[in-house]
Amino acid sequence: MSHSFPKFDAKLDDILARLEPHERICAQENSSPHCLKKFSVTDDDIRFYRKLRVPPPKLCPPCRRMRRFAFSPMLRFYKTECVAPSHTEKVISIVPPKSAFKVYDWDYYHTYAWDPLSYGIFPETSHNLFDELWGLRLRVPQPAIVRDPSNIDSDYTVNGRNLKRGYFVSGGWNSENVYYSATVSQNSRDVMDSYQVQNATECYEGVFSKNLNNTDFLYFSNDCYSCRFMYDSKNCHDCFGGVNLRNRSYCFFNEQLTKEAYEKKIAEVKLGNRAELLRLQKRFWDLVKSQPARALRNEQALRSIGNHIIESKNCYEAYVAEKCENIRFADMTIGNHDSMDYSASGGSELLYETVGVGSQCSNVKFSFGSKFITDSEFVINCRSVSNCFGCIGLENQSYCIFNRKYEPEEYERIVDSIKTKMLEEGNYGEFFPFKFSAYAYNDSFASLVFPLSDSEEKKFQVNPPSEIDDNESYENAKIQKNNSYDDIEAVGDEILKEAFLCEATKRPFRIIPEELAFYRGKELPIPTIHPNERIRRRYILANPYRLYDGVCDRCGMNIKTMYEPKSGFRSYCEQCYQTEVV
Repeated sequence: MSHSFPKFDAKLDDILARLEPHERICAQENSSPHCLKKFSVTDDDIRFYRKLRVPPPKLCPPCRRMRRFAFSPMLRFYKTECVAPSHTEKVISIVPPKSAFKVYDWDYYHTYAWDPLSYGIFPETSHNLFDELWGLRLRVPQPAIVRDPSNIDSDYTVNGRNLKRGYFVSGGWNSENVYYSATVSQNSRDVMDSYQVQNATECYEGVFSKNLNNTDFLYFSNDCYSCRFMYDSKNCHDCFGGVNLRNRSYCFFNEQLTKEAYEKKIAEVKLGNRAELLRLQKRFWDLVKSQPARALRNEQALRSIGNHIIESKNCYEAYVAEKCENIRFADMTIGNHDSMDYSASGGSELLYETVGVGSQCSNVKFSFGSKFITDSEFVINCRSVSNCFGCIGLENQSYCIFNRKYEPEEYERIVDSIKTKMLEEGNYGEFFPFKFSAYAYNDSFASLVFPLSDSEEKKFQVNPPSEIDDNESYENAKIQKNNSYDDIEAVGDEILKEAFLCEATKRPFRIIPEELAFYRGKELPIPTIHPNERIRRRYILANPYRLYDGVCDRCGMNIKTMYEPKSGFRSYCEQCYQTEVV
């Protein structure tokens, strides 16, 4: 059944009919250091606003993206009290203990022994929508964590599906034995400290790479085995320190050797010694910066602008997008079409200003953390709902407003009244304010792409960060101020009873048994950096969500590049890269 909102439609039609390309002032021009101050509404934007039935936004594209990213958590786990009825235990949670929201453990939350409709309120059309929803947000329970029931032995993980034995993982798909990683998929196994890898086995620190076996420190490289320290290389085996290599073997820092000479070189390498590892890492990155670097990493991207766009067309300002069509200002998306200003979604259409809304969703606006949603707006943590407005925590429901159920005709009349008032007051068309997020800004994905100082963060009225992860993990541990285990051969099992202070953040962290076994097998030293800081550094290295104005280092043409101009990388436009490297 299609919606019928006659008053709202008439007013919106009038706005959209008169809408022409123009320049706007961002509403956050004095708050965010990442703001464009002024931004353009183009003909292409207007076509999307008419298709999606929304007025033009108040925020510039970076500010819109920053606001959405604040609703996506970094990998950080806590022990939080479950407030479900008759529950007194602490549960693993990605919601920090200082959060204002009520937390239920994942299993109880999805039994629905509690009734989300019992929290329903009558809409007060004289009140601001977000004020009404904020009160409901504080009352309706929030799941402590989001984890698929198909995952096995993977308590400290979020999202993903069919993940077996995962720890500290976000988005593990059809994989096993994955640790301290994000977005690992396609039957990967024995993966540590990696980001965006597919079909990888025995892999340490793979970044945007696929089809790997027995590899360490591979970046933007595919179809490689028995390789270490490779950058933008393809179809290689038995190489060490390779940049822009194709179909090669027995290369050592881009020098072609015989099999015998290569094996002699490798026998002399002792990566298990920290000093040796650091020396070789520096040599590797010096080599990377001396070679041509591909400015953008798009493949089969027709009429598209962005980065990491794969097998897609008509994508604008899209980042990490695969098999998508007709999308604008989108991130972390696969199989979507005809959508705008959204993040973290798959297999959906007609989305606008959403985060984590996907899996066969259609015509959804201003919503987050929801799956299988159709014809709904302003929904939070919902599943399998249709025709819902301003609802939180519902499952298998339809025609609900503020968690109260209505007959279809009454639903349309009330929603028409609410949306009309919002449009008249200039409040319709925007995503939730920052405070609706369950996460502190500096613990969210936004902090990676749009870092803020403490004083800048306070301007957005976001949640305070927690000082430490899972406090109980360190109660019986001996805290080491400095990591004295500089050679893996000297590390005994006693390390499992100790904790270490991160060299960069001074936050404590521990080594788990599976992790120690992995380092021993790989002959790598134990880390001196906290897992969260390691994750942050990989994100920055990959830089998948931001472009810079640059100049091709070969032909001098002005280009867009993923490399910050002062970073030391030699950005090449696609034509020059293909000519010189491929």
